[in-house]
Amino acid sequence: MKKVIAILVIGIFLISSYGAIAYNKNSELNNESIEPLGTHRVLGEYGTATWCGYCKYAHGALKELYKGEWHEFNYVSFVCDVNTHSYERAVTQLGLSGYPTVFWDGDYVKNVGAGSIPGAMAAYNTSINTCSSRTVADIDASISVSWLGSATMSITVTVDNKEVSTYSGYIRCYVTEITSSMGWTDTGGYPYTFAFLDYAFNQPINVPASGSWSDTITWDGAQYNDGYGNDFGEIEKDNMFIIASVFALSGGYVDETAEKRVGSNRAPNTPNDPNPDDGETGVKLDPTLIWKGDDPDWFDDVYYDVYFEKDDPNPDVLVSEDQKSTSYKPGTLEMDSTYYWQIVSEDEYGLSTTGPIWSFTTRGNDPPYPPNNPNPDDGELDVLVDKILSWTGGDPDGDMTYYDVYFEKENPDPTLVSEDQTVRTYNPGLLEYETTYYWKIVSEDLFGEITEGPVWSFTTMEPQPKIECDGNLQWNNVGAGTTVTGSFTVENTGTPTSELYWEINEQPEWGTWTFTPDHGDALTPEDGTFTVQISVIAPSEKDKMFSGTIKIININDPSDYDTISVSLRTPKSKPVFLNIFERFFNQYHYIYLVLLHLFGL
Repeated sequence: MKKVIAILVIGIFLISSYGAIAYNKNSELNNESIEPLGTHRVLGEYGTATWCGYCKYAHGALKELYKGEWHEFNYVSFVCDVNTHSYERAVTQLGLSGYPTVFWDGDYVKNVGAGSIPGAMAAYNTSINTCSSRTVADIDASISVSWLGSATMSITVTVDNKEVSTYSGYIRCYVTEITSSMGWTDTGGYPYTFAFLDYAFNQPINVPASGSWSDTITWDGAQYNDGYGNDFGEIEKDNMFIIASVFALSGGYVDETAEKRVGSNRAPNTPNDPNPDDGETGVKLDPTLIWKGDDPDWFDDVYYDVYFEKDDPNPDVLVSEDQKSTSYKPGTLEMDSTYYWQIVSEDEYGLSTTGPIWSFTTRGNDPPYPPNNPNPDDGELDVLVDKILSWTGGDPDGDMTYYDVYFEKENPDPTLVSEDQTVRTYNPGLLEYETTYYWKIVSEDLFGEITEGPVWSFTTMEPQPKIECDGNLQWNNVGAGTTVTGSFTVENTGTPTSELYWEINEQPEWGTWTFTPDHGDALTPEDGTFTVQISVIAPSEKDKMFSGTIKIININDPSDYDTISVSLRTPKSKPVFLNIFERFFNQYHYIYLVLLHLFGL
C-alpha cells in the first residue's frame, strides 16, 4: 500500500539532500522497475515559450534534476507559443499567468519564475519532495508501446486499482519528444526536452475495486499537428517518449505517473567542430583542443577517449581515457610540427561513435619586433636628468620577449647595463647636465631569436635655476613724504651650478621706490641668499593704508618668479592746537620733561 509514514518522509529528505549518486558507465541497463521512495511518481507540467528569457533556467534545472536521477519524477514541456494543445493545458486549464511556471502533480504545488539553474533546482527539489510525500490512492499505471513505422505507434495504457472501492479519475497520456525536432528551442539555444506534441488519451476513467482500466490507441503523427498546421509526420522512433498520469477527480491532483521510451538508446553524436580547425596552421605551442560531442539522449553521460600523435595520420596513442570534458591540453608542443588527433565518444551504456581524424600544424618562430619608439626621441635635446628610458618591442608570435639595455655617456658604442629584463623601461639614475648619452636595445625571444635595435642618443638639459625670495616689508605710522627702508633676499634654489639672472619686474605704484640693486647676474645655489636693499618715500596722503607686491623674475624664464608683499600706513592728521603744542615742546624740550616729572609720567 502506497501510504506515507514518518520514517519514509524523513528518508526522502535525507536522500534528496545528498543529490545524485555517481553512475558507473560500465553498468548495464537494468530493465527491472525501481520502487519509488515516495508514495508515487511525481509529474511536472512545465509552461514555457520560445521567446521567454528566464525559461532557459527552468528548462536547465528540470534537465539536471532528471538526468541526475534525484527523484522519481517526469516532466512535460508545454511550449505554449508554438503548440495550441500546450497553451490549452498550461494557460486555460492550469491557469498559467507568467512564464516559466512548473505545475507539480496537477497544481498541488507550483513554481513561478526562475533566475538561475541552481536556484530553480533548489525550488523544484522542495516541490518534488512535498508532492512525493502526499497520501495518494493505491493505484498503479503502466504503458506499452509498439512502433508501427511511418510516425505511427500503438499505445496502450493500463491503470490497476488496488483500492477496495471504485476509483474515479482522469487519464492524460502525453506524447512527447526526448529532444524537440520541431525547432522549438529555449533562449539559450537548447531544444526543448520532453516537448509535448499532443495527447494519446485525455479522458475521465472509472476503475472498479481491485480491477483494471486499459485502452489502446493507434497514434499516427501525420494525423496530429501543433494547431498551426505543422503535423508530426516526421517523428522518429528512438526520440519518442510517452508519459501517462492519472489525476484524481477529487482535487485534480496526480495519484500516479508512468513513463515509456518508445525506441532504444542511441549512440553519442559524432564528435565535431574541432578547435584548432582541421588543417589549421600557425597554431600556438600550448593549445587547448576543444570539440563538440554530447548525445541525442541528453540524459546519458558521455565519455571521451582522446587519441593524439605527432606526424601520424592515423593516431593510435591514447592520451586520455573516459574523460567527461570536451577539451584536452596536450602540453607544450614542438615548433613547426603537424599533429593528428581523434575523439571516440561512448555513452554510459557502451554505445560509441568514432570521430574523424583532424590535424593542425604548430607555428614556426619569427624574431622579435625591432625595438622602436624610443623615449626620449633619438637626438632629443634638453632632456630631464632624471629621465626614465622607454621603448616598444614585443614579438609577432606572442612569445615572451627579453631585453638587453646598452647605455653610456659620450660613447656611440654603449656598454651593457641591464640584461634579460622583461619590462620595456630602464632607469639610468640621475644623469649629468649638458651631456650626450647613447643607448640601444637588443630583443630576444624564448627560442633565442634576436633583433638588435639602432643606437639612439639624447642630450640632457642645462642646469635649471629657480628663484625664491623672502622678506617682510610692513611700515606703520609713516609720515607723508617720509623715507623708510627695508630689505628682502633673493636665492637660486634650482639645480646645482645653475645660474640665475634676475630683476625687479613690478613694484607698487604708490611712493617712490629705490632698489639696491634692482637686478642680479649668475646667482648660483652655491652662492646662498643675496640681499636687496629698499628705500621708499611715503606718499603724501594721510591716514591711509597702502599695499602691493614686488615681483622678482628669472630673466631667462619669466614663468619662474616670486613676490614680496608690502604695506605702508600713514598717520591721521592732528588738530591745529596739538600742532602748536608739539612745536612749543619741540623748541622747549626741558619744559616738556619737567611737566612729565610733575605729573608722574
